[in-house]
Amino acid sequence: MSIDYRTSSGPRHYLTAFLYFCLIFLLGAYAVKQSLSFYYLESAYISGSDSDATFAVDSQPDNPRAHEIRGLLFLRNGDRNSATRAFESALALRPNSFLLWLRLGYAQYKSANIREAEEAYRRALLLAPNYSQTNLYMGKMLLETGRSDQAFPFLSKAAEYDNDLYPQVLHFARLAYSDDPLAIENAVWPASASGRLIVARYFLRHSFLTPNLRAYFTGGELSGAEKDEVVRSLIGNGNFRDARSVWISKTAAPDTPIFDGGFEQITQSDESGLGWQVNQRVSASSVARDQHAVHSGLSALKIKFTGGVQVNTPIVSQLAYVEPHRKYQLKLFVRVPEMISAGLPAIVVSGPASDEVLGRSSVINATGGDWMEMKVDFVSGDSPVANISLQRTACAADPCPIFGELSLDDFSLTEN
Repeated sequence: MSIDYRTSSGPRHYLTAFLYFCLIFLLGAYAVKQSLSFYYLESAYISGSDSDATFAVDSQPDNPRAHEIRGLLFLRNGDRNSATRAFESALALRPNSFLLWLRLGYAQYKSANIREAEEAYRRALLLAPNYSQTNLYMGKMLLETGRSDQAFPFLSKAAEYDNDLYPQVLHFARLAYSDDPLAIENAVWPASASGRLIVARYFLRHSFLTPNLRAYFTGGELSGAEKDEVVRSLIGNGNFRDARSVWISKTAAPDTPIFDGGFEQITQSDESGLGWQVNQRVSASSVARDQHAVHSGLSALKIKFTGGVQVNTPIVSQLAYVEPHRKYQLKLFVRVPEMISAGLPAIVVSGPASDEVLGRSSVINATGGDWMEMKVDFVSGDSPVANISLQRTACAADPCPIFGELSLDDFSLTEN
């Protein structure tokens, strides 16, 4: 006897179709429910609606994000205990989320549950030891609970992973250690080159300096441009001695009061603010190195005047290192083929303040094209620098043009 499978497969076909229909219906219903849950999650996060967050949790109780959003809303509304419970529910579903442990720790900390907060932060650190957030949260909690020495290893590590945090961490250190540069440096000094540069610039802005920082500035880690930046900052702070030490470490210049007195190296103004400075903003004048008419060596400096050159404005200048309240003599050589003006130039020695004149040469007049030695005697002031400059000091006429050219060479400064 044979069985006709075609006639017996009919009921099976309908059953299979029915089961597929049920499955599709259930999947569709689940998808709709999930979509609604996600919709209410996003709505709750944006609007802060607790009812939306509650619906999202009820729709998907096994979704840790739903519990997290609800916890954030509780925190926003100041309900820290409910926030704690919501984050704990989220962690029950996703125990390896460092961010959820951070949120739980924060809620506990805001509830004054310090021990529980620290435990949560440590769990976050175990999961993400090299993240800036985990180290920052732990460090801030330790700092705010009076444990500064324990806090700054975490805060410094946070700033190492995110250099944008350094200003905040350094501010914390200034408050914690009462603006003590050594203590701040010990608390925050970075391991990375980028971090050290950020901290060094911060110290400069606040006029902090330590032996370690001096060694860093004069060492080989900084580029020439970065050392110029340091020198300018130190000059701005009135710290001329350290500025000169950093400048010498960059230029390998001899430790003499005047650098390049014979103009053998000058090509333009020294970017640091030390060395020769050429004021390009002085009208009707030009400055250039001359290798034809020299007093000694290979070069001299030639200045040409072609009209209304400002009075009492340095044209060429240099900050020379001196000991305060000592007698000095400045020597130089000048050559002037011809000069026409009612207001001739002179060499002026002044303190850091432009109106603090320490000494002045006689006016520079025509020398018939010969080199002539000039001397300026002066007594240094309170500062360890004297500003030596060529400028027009006065003029009896108005307008008062000047025409001609002069050359300078062989500046030297000696203590009497």
